[in-house]
Amino acid sequence: MDFYIRQGATDPILKMRLIDDGKNDKSSFNELLENSEITFEMVDTKTGIPFILNAPCSIALRTKKYNQTTDEYYIIYRFTELQTSETGKFEGKFIIQFTDSDQNNTTKLIVPIRDKLYINVI
Repeated sequence: MDFYIRQGATDPILKMRLIDDGKNDKSSFNELLENSEITFEMVDTKTGIPFILNAPCSIALRTKKYNQTTDEYYIIYRFTELQTSETGKFEGKFIIQFTDSDQNNTTKLIVPIRDKLYINVI
């Protein structure tokens, strides 16, 4: 998956939809997601040098009005002008750190799972 942004820009916002693959109990996954810490990392594909590490992300819920069981969650990240100051191709990852009811870290999930996310600063 490719995302394009102009050099020095803060828009568009990077938004990734979390897909329900049917393997998890959706209600418990949604509860875990709402109590998790989500960060973003971006690495230069040529050099392997990290460009962004542990940048906080937000999560948004889109409720579909015609079917109450198909709520969609999106991870959202807004770049700063400094983060888009250099042109190039970067690999991006969202890290979701789930916590239990006592706020102890449990499972870590790296998104996207199937396809790599490439950020192209042009």
